[in-house]
Order: sequence, then C-alpha cells, then structure tokens
Amino acid sequence: MSQAAILCTACGAASETPLSQCAKCGGKNARVCAGCGFQNSLAKNYCDKCGNPIVEIGAVIAPPPGTAVPGASKSEIPATVVKHIARDPKKDAPPADLPATLPPAKKALQPGAGQDPPLPAAGRQSPDRFAAQPVPEPGGSWSASAPPPTESRPPRWIGTLRRTLTLTFAFVLTSVTASLVTVWYWNEQNKPENAVQRDAARYLEALKSRDYPAAYAQFSDAARKHSTLDEFVASRDTSTWTWSNLRIEHSEPGAMLLTYQLKIEGAEPRTDRVLFVEENKRWVRPYSWPLMRKVEEAFDQNNADMGLVLAQAAATVNPRDPMARGYLCEAAYYRKSPADTETQCLTAIQLARVYPSNLSLKSLYHLHAILADTYKNKLNKPDLALDQFAQMLAFPNISPADQCEILLARSEAYMTLSRPGEALSDANRAGALCIRPQDLAYIDEIRLKLNAPLQ
Repeated sequence: MSQAAILCTACGAASETPLSQCAKCGGKNARVCAGCGFQNSLAKNYCDKCGNPIVEIGAVIAPPPGTAVPGASKSEIPATVVKHIARDPKKDAPPADLPATLPPAKKALQPGAGQDPPLPAAGRQSPDRFAAQPVPEPGGSWSASAPPPTESRPPRWIGTLRRTLTLTFAFVLTSVTASLVTVWYWNEQNKPENAVQRDAARYLEALKSRDYPAAYAQFSDAARKHSTLDEFVASRDTSTWTWSNLRIEHSEPGAMLLTYQLKIEGAEPRTDRVLFVEENKRWVRPYSWPLMRKVEEAFDQNNADMGLVLAQAAATVNPRDPMARGYLCEAAYYRKSPADTETQCLTAIQLARVYPSNLSLKSLYHLHAILADTYKNKLNKPDLALDQFAQMLAFPNISPADQCEILLARSEAYMTLSRPGEALSDANRAGALCIRPQDLAYIDEIRLKLNAPLQ
C-alpha cells in the first residue's frame, strides 16, 4: 500500500490528520499520492491518476523523495522518508469515535451546507480555485500552472494605418482606372478615321439644312482665302436631298476620301464622295469649285495665261483635284513646256483613278492624247508614247476618225523604234478606218517607206 501525505495546496504544509483545511493558512488540504504526486481529495482511498491505494491510517507519510512544494521551507516538509514502526494491533487500533476505515467519498454538498466542495476529478482543474495554484507534473515534480493564453492584439495605430493604406490604394486604383478610361476614350474619339467621319457628318448635315456658314467654317484656310462665303453659296443648288451610309473609301497620310449615298428629291440614289484633309490637327474641306469655274471661263476665252494662274491656285487649295491638275497639264502644253506637261498630265490621270472630279471620259482621253504627243514629238520617248496610244484605243466608243489618227501616230512611233512589221500592221488597220484623202495618202507613204505594196 502506497503512503500518502496530506498537504496544503496553498502553502504546502503537512497535516497529520485528514482535515479539510490547513491549520497553518486555512487553505485546502489534499491527499498527495506518493507514487505519482497527484492531488486527491481526502476521502479518496485510491489515486485518481495511477489507481494505487493511498490510505494508511495512523502514519505520517512524507512526500515523494526529490519533490518540494514551491514556497515552503525545508523544515515544514522533511525530505527524508519516515521509517515504519512495528505496531501492536490492539494498541494501534483506532479510537472508538473514529471508524476503522474512512467513509466512502460523498457527493458534492449543496450550497450553504458549510463544507468545502470536493476536489475536481483526476486530469481536470477547477476553473476558479486551482487556476493559478501549483499542480504536479508527470513524475512528481511541481510547477505553477500557466494562465490561459490570451490573443495578442496589435496596437490601435496599426489598424488605423491599415485602413489608411487600404483607402489610399483604393483611391489610387480608382484614379488610375479612371485616367486609363479617359485616355482610351480620348484616343478613340480622336483617331483619324473616327474624327474625320464625325466632321464629315457635321459638314453634310450643315449642307442638307442649308446652314452654309457652318459648312464654310469647315473649309481649309486656302479654300476660304480663294473663295468667299457668297461664292460658296452661289455654287450650291436649292434641291432637297438626304445622305446616308457614310464611310471611308480611301485614306492616305493627311487625306481621307469618304463616300455616301446621296438621294436627291425626284431622282434615284447615287454614290457621291467628299474629301477631307488634315490641317492644324483638324479635318477640313479643300473646297475649290468657285476657282475651277474661273479656270474654265479663262480657257473658254483662250486666255491660257490666266487659266494657268487660276489652275495653280486651285491646285494649291486641293492638290488632289484631278481637274485642277488637268488644266495645269493643258496650260503647260499650250505654253510648250514638255517637262511640266508630262508631270501635270501624269498626275491628273493618276489622281482621276482615286479621287472624284468632273473630268469626263473625253477629258481623260484628251489628257492621254497630250501626253502621247509630248512623248513622241517633244521628249523623244516613242516607247512611252506607245503606252498612251494603247490606253487611248481602249476607251469605249472611240470613233473611226479617232482610231484612224491613233493608228497613224502609233505607226510612226513603231517606225522610229525600227519595228516595221508593227508599223505596217497599224497602217493597214488605219486604211480600213480613215476616210479623209490626206490620211489615205499618208498611209501610202508609210507603205512606200516600209517597201510594202500599195493597196
């Protein structure tokens, strides 16, 4: 049977009698198991932890060797084991007022009974009385129970800083997003293809509603310089019309040609075009019709010099106008300037393939004729003249008289290039088309030069 010591759980003082309270400090006594050091209630006969018997009436049991109660002096709890003394069963019998054995453990008393509540069960601590009291560790050593861990809270300024940083980050993110959206929207609105369509639509609406000052305000600087508002109004008619399906047909750096469906009252819809050019980061109209009317009047009056001046002004307003370049080509031809004639005629023909104008097929044919004659007779480039003759013959509805002249001129170019077979072929074709006596006589001369029989 294991010995047990009755010790105070508060001061560690030993008690020889199983009293519930310490005689020294009034603390609660417990029966400490000598085997494992567990604190048991005084009513226990067996240790709640290890199960060994712990009751031995009449003997003072010392604590296990090597154990010490914190805060207690060595004189209060001797470290040596008390020797067992031989007992006489009769002499050592318990007094009559004490039972031979301890009564079994009673249930916890009801409140107000005047007795202390029983000790907590093995392996648990009382939540109030033993929360900060020393408890035995496994192996019999004593240690003070640590208070329950508490959650570490950061200082208040850290929370404030976190909220400030979160709000700052949200503000910066919102600002950056708004800036990016604004930049994207501005870029989209100011893309050339978007800006020019917006300006062209405004211009067409102004014309449709006859708001001519608003349309005139969209002219380029050169257009307003050479044409007044009154001249612009005079160039317009009074027909009622509408427009739709505006889109970009051709674009190049600094210029965009737009096409739309024009519906004039009483007529079938047709495709029309309008040109805008970039000037001072704006899209404006290089309107030159009033000038072109003056150019036509000058050439109709055989005033080539005035026609040339006005045509140059019109080409300054709209360098992409094929008609203005055509007049420059004709003026240079009359002024016998073959280099300028070649430049202006080629430019007019190339522009007419892209940009709209009032150049008719007959006018284009006339430009090819001027260019062919310049290559053949002025610049001594008969090989280039051959290409112009071929393009002239490809025009639709060419009269037999025109074909006669083209074939005779091309036959001469072939002879200059020492290509007699092709020269004779064109002369023979011309013989079937020409009707004037001088043309037929010239065909015979060509055959004689080529040593070909006369027909």
